[in-house]
Amino acid sequence: MIEATNAGSAPIYLDFNATTPVATEVLAAMAPFWQTDFYNPSAPYPAAHRARQAVDDARVAVAHLLNVPSETIVFTSGGTESDNWVMWATWFARQLRRRRIIISAIEHPAVVASAKALVAWGAELVTIPVDAEGVIRLEALDAVLTEETALVSIMLANNEIGTIQPVAEVSKRAHAVGAWVHTDAAQAVGKIGVDASQLGVDFLTVAGHKLYAPKGIGALYIAPSVNLPPLLAGGGQEQGYRSGTESVPLVVGLGRAAQLAEAWLASGGVISQAKLRDHLEQKLREIHPQVRVFGCHAPRLPNTLAFACPDWTGSSLLARCPGILAGTGSACHTGQAGSPTLQAMGVPASVAQGLIRLSLGRETTMDEVHTAAALLAHALTSSAVPPIVKE
Repeated sequence: MIEATNAGSAPIYLDFNATTPVATEVLAAMAPFWQTDFYNPSAPYPAAHRARQAVDDARVAVAHLLNVPSETIVFTSGGTESDNWVMWATWFARQLRRRRIIISAIEHPAVVASAKALVAWGAELVTIPVDAEGVIRLEALDAVLTEETALVSIMLANNEIGTIQPVAEVSKRAHAVGAWVHTDAAQAVGKIGVDASQLGVDFLTVAGHKLYAPKGIGALYIAPSVNLPPLLAGGGQEQGYRSGTESVPLVVGLGRAAQLAEAWLASGGVISQAKLRDHLEQKLREIHPQVRVFGCHAPRLPNTLAFACPDWTGSSLLARCPGILAGTGSACHTGQAGSPTLQAMGVPASVAQGLIRLSLGRETTMDEVHTAAALLAHALTSSAVPPIVKE
C-alpha cells in the first residue's frame, strides 16, 4: 500500500507542460561551445568551423524531427518570438490585400496578444470558438474564411488541457482561399510526432524548454512557398531572416534535444506515457467519482491530465498536496482570472476554478503516479472541510 505522504522526499514534479529540465545529454552536447569552441560561427578561420558545423547539424536535427528540409528551420529565442514574428511579418507582407487574421479562442498569449496588437494597425481579428472538449469548430472557421484572410493561427496542442487540434484540415481549408497557416506547436513537439509537411502549415513554432532543451532557444519552420519578411536586419545570419550572431551552445542544445525526442518517440514513448496518464486518471476517478476531466473525449497529449473536483478550487487542493508540484492551468496565464481555455469551452466559473493540470515527463514513473494519486486521495478525503466554490 502506498503511503499518503512522501514526507522527507523531494516533491513529485508534474508540471512538464510548464517547462522541462535540460536533459543530461543536452548539457553534455552544449558544454564545449561555452569555452573550448566558443568561436563566432561566421568567422572565416578553421577554428570557427566546428561552431558553424554544430549550428548546421542542429538545424538538420530539428528539421528531421519535423520532417522538413533543413533550410526551412530558423532559430529564434523561443516560442513567443516565433509567434510574434509570424503575426507581425504576415501583416506587413499581406495587409494591402488581406487584412483578416483568424485565431482560435484557446491560443497561447503570444498569439493572442500579438494578434490583438495588429488591430491598432488596421487588422480585422476574428476568433473562432471551440466545442465542449476544447477542439476548434471547423464549421465556424469555414464561415469566416474569405479571400481577405491573411493568416489562420491554430495551436497544435492546447497547453492547458492537452487537446490536439485538426491543423491539417485547417491548412486545407485556409489554403483554398489563399491564406497562410501558422501553428504554435510548442506543447506538441517532443510529446507526439509532429510532421510539418503532413500538417500542411506555412509556419510552425518550436519552444526548446518544452522538450528538454534550455530556455531561450526555439525555432520557426517557414515553408519554402512563402516569402516572410525578416525579423532582424544586419549581418544576414539565419538565411537573412534573423541577423545576429547565433548562440551556438543553445542552438546545439536544441538540436540534441530534437534527437532525443525522435528516439523517445520511436521507442514507443507516447504509448507508455499515455498508459501512466490513464492510470492516474483512473485512480483519480476512483477517489472522487464526480471529478471532471477536461478534453478526455478528444485526442490529447499523452502526458496531460486536466481536471477539477467539485467544491474545490485548484489552488486549495494543491495547497493540501505539497508533495506534488503542478499548476492550475497554463504557466503563461499567471495573473489572469480563471482559465481562458475552460472559459472558451463554456465551463462554469464554479467548475473552472477547480482546474488542476498534471503533466507528466519522460522520466515519470509508475511509483510517482501511485504516490501522486495517494497524496490527492489523502487531501480529498481528509476530515477537514474543503473550501466551497460558489457561482
